[in-house]
This record gives sequence, C-alpha cells and structure tokens, in this order.
Amino acid sequence: MQKLLKRLNMKVNFRSHIILLLLLCFSMAGFAQKSVNENFVNTPLIDVLSLLTNKYSIKVAFDNDIVSGITVNVKLVNSKPNDAVKKILRKTNLDFLFINGVYVVHRKNNEEKSKVIAKKAVGIVRDKVSGEALPYVSISVGSSNKGAVTNTDGFFTLPEANDTDSVTIRVSSVGFEPIEMKVARVNFESSTPIIINLDQKKFQTKNVRVSKIVTDMVSLGDRPGELVFNIHNVGQSPSISGNDAIAPLKLLPGIDGTTESLSGLDVRHLPADKNLITYDGFTIYHIDHFYGTITSFNSKAIKDIRVLRGGFDASWGSRASSVIEITGKTGNENRFVADAGIDELSANVEVEGPIGSKASYVVAARRSYTDIYHSNLYLNLLESTRSDLVSSDLSSNTLNIDASEPSYYYYDYNAKVTYKPTTFDVVSVSSYGSGDKLNLVQNDKLPFVMEDSKWGNTGVGVRWAKQWGTKFYHNLTVGFSDYNMKYFNSDSSVRGRRSSNLRDTILKSYDINNRLKDVTVNLKGQLKIGTLNKLEGGFNFNLVDINANEHYMHYVDDYAVIDTLRVRNFNSETYTGWLQNSISFKKVKSLLFGVRATYHNLTQKVYFEPRFQFVFFLSEHSNMKVAAGLYNQFVNKIIVAESSYKNYWIASDGDKFPVVKSKHVIGGYSYVSPAKVWQFDAELYAKATDGISVVQTSIKRQNVVQIKQVSQIYSVNSKAFGADLLARRVWNSGEFMVAYSLSKAINQSDNLNGGDEYNSIDDHIHELKLSIVQNYKRWRFSASWIYGSPKPWDELLLTSSVQLSPDYEKNSSQLPPYHRLDAGISYSHKFLGAELQVGARFFNIYNRSNIISRPYSISDTPVQDYMQGNPVITYTDVYGLAFTPTFFCNIKF
Repeated sequence: MQKLLKRLNMKVNFRSHIILLLLLCFSMAGFAQKSVNENFVNTPLIDVLSLLTNKYSIKVAFDNDIVSGITVNVKLVNSKPNDAVKKILRKTNLDFLFINGVYVVHRKNNEEKSKVIAKKAVGIVRDKVSGEALPYVSISVGSSNKGAVTNTDGFFTLPEANDTDSVTIRVSSVGFEPIEMKVARVNFESSTPIIINLDQKKFQTKNVRVSKIVTDMVSLGDRPGELVFNIHNVGQSPSISGNDAIAPLKLLPGIDGTTESLSGLDVRHLPADKNLITYDGFTIYHIDHFYGTITSFNSKAIKDIRVLRGGFDASWGSRASSVIEITGKTGNENRFVADAGIDELSANVEVEGPIGSKASYVVAARRSYTDIYHSNLYLNLLESTRSDLVSSDLSSNTLNIDASEPSYYYYDYNAKVTYKPTTFDVVSVSSYGSGDKLNLVQNDKLPFVMEDSKWGNTGVGVRWAKQWGTKFYHNLTVGFSDYNMKYFNSDSSVRGRRSSNLRDTILKSYDINNRLKDVTVNLKGQLKIGTLNKLEGGFNFNLVDINANEHYMHYVDDYAVIDTLRVRNFNSETYTGWLQNSISFKKVKSLLFGVRATYHNLTQKVYFEPRFQFVFFLSEHSNMKVAAGLYNQFVNKIIVAESSYKNYWIASDGDKFPVVKSKHVIGGYSYVSPAKVWQFDAELYAKATDGISVVQTSIKRQNVVQIKQVSQIYSVNSKAFGADLLARRVWNSGEFMVAYSLSKAINQSDNLNGGDEYNSIDDHIHELKLSIVQNYKRWRFSASWIYGSPKPWDELLLTSSVQLSPDYEKNSSQLPPYHRLDAGISYSHKFLGAELQVGARFFNIYNRSNIISRPYSISDTPVQDYMQGNPVITYTDVYGLAFTPTFFCNIKF
C-alpha cells in the first residue's frame, strides 16, 4: 500500500513539474515578446507602420492609398503589439485583421454584415523558386463552385465575397504543391494585388529528400477537350530525346502514338497541319528535327503546354483540328541559373536570370554534332527515317547509300526578354529558330546520287499584356514567322535489258522550294461583368505570303515516265473579329457562347464560326462537359509522299484549293477523387471536315509502249468519331496512366474510289497506351507501352493490261498491328550547389518490327518490265525504329 501511495505521489509530483514548466515557458514567451515604447507627434501613419516592422519586427500589411495623408498622435509605453496597433489606428477610419501572424490594415466598414462587397480581389500566382508567373492555375473559393483561373500572365480575379473577415481559397496547378490560404476582406477593397507563390512538388523517402517534380505528368483542363502537360516532367517520358517537349504528348488519348513521327501530331484523325501550334503568340509551321524523330522545341525554354483536342472557343481560329499552345519561360527573376546537357546526338545549354529588379531573360540553344561524329544512334535513326536513301538491307528498294556518307546536322534556339514596368504590366520579346541540313554527293559509283536539302522555321513575337484593375485584361501580340523548305534529290543509273544487250539510262529528280512568311497582329480583351459573367473579344489580322514550286521527273532515256511541274504563289489575308460571353451560376461552371467572323481576301467572302461550351458540376468532384463549333482553315499543307519532308504549304483560293471547314461535337465526363489520387476523363467526339487537299498518284497505260505515273490533287471530305478515355493514379513517388481511344475515320471524294467512302489512311479502331513513373531515392524509372490495331494501306489492283481493276477498293488492305515498349532510368545527385543527372532511355525494348507504311513506286523501266511480264509497281515496307538505346548527361546550377 505504501509503495502504491509512493508511486501516485511521484506521478503527481511529475505532472506538477510538467505543468509548472509549461507555465514558465508561456510566461517567458510573454516576457520575451518585445514591448513598444514610442511617442508619435503628427507622424505620418505610413512611417509609424514601417517603424513597427523595422524596429519591433511586427509584420504589418497595408495599402499605401488608404494610409496616405493620415497622421498619428499617440504615446506608447510598454504596449504589446496588438494593443499598440489598436491605439495607433484608434482615431482613424482604419481597422485591422490579424491573419497568419500579419496585421492587415483596412478601412472600417460600418455597413451591415449581410451586405456584399461590390469590389473584387485581383492577384497573381508565381513560381516560388524562379518568380515566374504561372498560367492557368486553378483557384477555388471555399467549398463553393466559385473560383477563377489565372490567364497567360498569371493574373486572376476572385469573385465578389461576402463581408466577412476573410475567405479561404485553394490554389492548385499541375506540378506544384496545392495550398490553402485565407484572403482578408481588405484585399477586396485594395488595388494592391494578392501575391501567391507556389512550391514545386517534392517527394520524400525515409532518408532522402529530392527537390524534383515527380508526379502530375498531365492534368485535365477547365475546358472540353483540354489537357495540360507538365513541362517539368518531360524527362520522365522514355523518348529519344529527354529535352523533347512534344514527344510525351503522344501518350495522351486522342493523339496518334503509333506514327513515330513528330513532324506534327495527328489529333483525332485529322492531319498534323490542321493543328494550330503557337509559341508565345506567333505561329510555328515546322516543329521537328531529323525527319520527325524529335521536335525542335527545347523543354528547358518552355513554361507551359496546353492541348485543345477540339471544340475550342472563339478566341482560337485559323485551324480545323486542334490547338497546341506553348508558352515560353520568362526567366528566373531571383537568381542566375545555367543548365547544360549532352546526349548521343546533340549538346544543349540554357541560361536565365534577372536583369535588374523589373526584367528577366532566358536563352536556350541546341546543336547536333552528327556532321562531325556518327554515333550508333545516329546511324540507326538515319536508316529508319531515310530508308529510301540508306539501308543495310541490300535487297530493299533503296539507293543503298552508306549511312556514314550524308552530312547532316540540326539546331534550334529560343530567347526571351521580359520587362515588368509595374506589377500589372508584362512586356516581352520572344524569338525562336530551328533548322536542318543534309548534303550528299556520290559520283564515284552507280547510282550517281546528289541531295541538297535544308528546312526550318524562325519567328519573333512582341507582346504587351496588362491587368487593368479587377475587371479588364488585355493581351496584344505582334508576331512574325518564316518557314523555308528546300529539297533537291537527283539520282541516275544504268540498267541492262534481259532480252538484249541494250542498256537504259534512268534519271530521277525531285525538287521542292517552299517559302512561307506569316505576319500576325492579335488583340485579346477580357472584361469581368458582375460576379459570374465574363465578356471576351478581340481582333486578328493575318498575312501569309507563300511561294511553292514542285518539280518531279522520272525519265528512261528520252521517255518520260513522269514529269510534273507545279508553281503556286499565294498572298492570303484574313481579318477576324470575335466575341464570346461566359457565365457561371449555381452548378453551371461555365456556359459559353461565341462567334468568329473572318474575311478572306482570296475568296472574297466572310466566314462565320459559332462556338459553344458548357461545363456542369455533377458534384464537388465531377462534372459534365459539352462543346460544339465550326472551324475554318485558310492555309494548308500538301503532303506529296508518305514522308514528313516532301510537302509544301498552300492557301485556299476558292477554286483549286477550297477552304477547309470542320464541324466538332464533344461530350464528356470527368472525375477527380477528393485526395486527387485518382483522375478519370471520358470524351465522345464527332468531326466532319470538308475540303482537305490530298495528292493521289496512279498508274496509267497510255498505249502499247507508254505507261505513265500521274499525280493529281483532289479534294477529300473526312468523318471521324470515337471515344477517348484517360485514367490516372498518383502516389507520393510516382504515377500510372492509362489512355485508350476507340475510333473510326472514313474519307470520301467524288474523284476517288468511285465516289464511295473508304478508310482513312490513319484509321485504326483501337489504341491503348500505358505509362508509369516510379521514383526511389535518387533514382527515377519510367516505362510506356503503346498498342495500335491495324491501319490500312493502299494496295493497287491492276489488270493484265496495267489498268486499275474494277475490284480495286482504296485503302482496303491492312498492315500488322503496332506495339512497342519503351523505358528509361536516371540518377540525380547534388553537389556544390549543382545537380547532376545521368541516365539512359531504351526505345522499342523487345525490338518489334513495326511496319509504319507500305508505299508503292513504279519500276525504273515500266514499259520493259511490262513487256517482259515483270511487276510494274513495287511495294516497300517502311519500318519503325528498331531497339535503340540512348544515353544522356545533364547538369544544372
């Protein structure tokens, strides 16, 4: 019993000591709090508040406008901070709120609490590390459906709030840690913007913390058909180049991942030229290097990529399929940063930093050394992309040039300077350039071959954007883009005849010259009307000057198998005005009606394009979406052959080349789990597009001794419909994504296939893409698997007299299904303030022989072959890239 009492007494004494210790700590903290001792006599209030901050470390936030002109007469003796602020503001019309350790000074409001403030709060969201403004950040207010989205320059306007002390907002953006914060009521009365800084996402293991973004490869946008790609995670995709900003987009639903060409993206079964690709406001007409293997956009110079797969609003135009909006970095506003890397093809460098307190810059450049050093990767890529020129398979239908013979290189650069004269103004100048060049001369053996080709795109854009208070925002852009394509290939050989000693001299030549200059002036304005009404409008002027020459000939001695010359010059001008209104109320997140009106000088007509979007909240975590619209395109690309480099741009003239018109209808559903670890999106779509210009080559027997290859341009109408599904699962150290597309695409032309419908060349019913990213300490692993059901190919059926058979049906044969597995691994290490990353990527791991296409060509001597009973045409299987490893190294400091 005595032992029990002794234990109880010890416990009581112990608890008493703990309580006394806590009381002592609290009392010491109270005594440690610095008291204010000052005597202010007719002292400006702004000086008083500044003194509290500088001398006593009391955090005070205020608007200069509301404290200007106020003087203070007060004596403070051993006053606690809270009492001191009260006494200072007692005889003024000001009051304060204490939020997150800050005394927020604001005007007194004696009106009833139930009234609504007639003003809004304006703010800007920035990257905490670099200071760059973040576009398209989502801001939600409390648990309501109200909210806002930042514009291109990071500005947002919060809707009107009830007259309470503060409101809670949640700020989230792909690749950044979401935050919740309170916004004081005074911010709705102040002209000073709310500054919100977001941290990049981090992952943490037991003993290692790595400051790299690791999840959120992609997220859903706020509009139908919209997907947002996290540019910081480009390196996680196992593509050929780790700096490729466009290649990872092929893992998204609705974008064809089986083409292996990045010369453009085939979005929902329309050709790549039907996509509008903008970089800081000016149009890019050519986006790839190495014949479509990699793109010319260096991810190190890019801040944001958004893909609108269709149904986009009236602010976008001039293209019939989709929009890929690329926003360049403004540069680190806080410190100098350098980033350099090298792989088996090229070396790259990027530098950025501040210029004084109001400006910043970013410069990035990349140049291949393939004209100096031929790695195994280079040789494999050249053989795959130019199978018509080089091949290790001597039995193939190529010129069999050694892959080390051509001299080839590519380069690209980005530069941008941004100046912010005020918090609400942004002025920037951006430039972009890319180019490829190949040169080959073989005159020491047959066949004699010469090729001299160069192509590329340069551009510059000047932009001024301003947030005029809480209600109006404008964005003025002037852009210039210059595309230049010069392709010349010539080969000659001698072929003997089997039935005699005679020999035929064969000459082939292909020459394309295409120059396009684009000047664009674009003005956009946005006006907030009331709480939930947004009116937008603008004007666009676009001048496109095109010179296109194409000459293709194939001679056997003096006999012309084909001799085609096309010379086309265009000067296309469009004048566009657009207007749209978006409202939201209750569960209606957005109801948008818009229209574009465009006058085209070549057709001398006005074209109207109505647009509609509707997003409805089914619950706090799910919504339904609908979009529809009409889309016109006045500048289009003619694909001469099944390759990315034999093409040229033309303009619609209302005669030979019609205006391309497309109708879009989209309906869908999206869901994001409460913790945002699961995300699901489903969209149904239908497209009907008229006026697509295509080149159709056919074989015709003129008479007994004449067989000719005829190339003509026809107008084709296209229909596509399908379903795109996206499912994502995110965890602390990784992500898994499933993208599936079910679709059908058909074409129709009065001049092809007897006027009947036929399969589109890119039609394939199923496409499945799986991708995963997993991080472990300093290691990062990634993998993706792509499957596509068989695509059609055009098998000509000829009669014995070399005429097209009545049984011929265009694109009726099928290629084998496509599938491949890619993977990547990298390791990061920090030392002396720098971060080193090394790794490897493996393309087509199980070395699948994927047939990309099966084009045909007429034999070198068609008449002789016909007379001897040999095939007049030959089909060539164009294979995708075989198993290809690539290694890289990158350092950033």
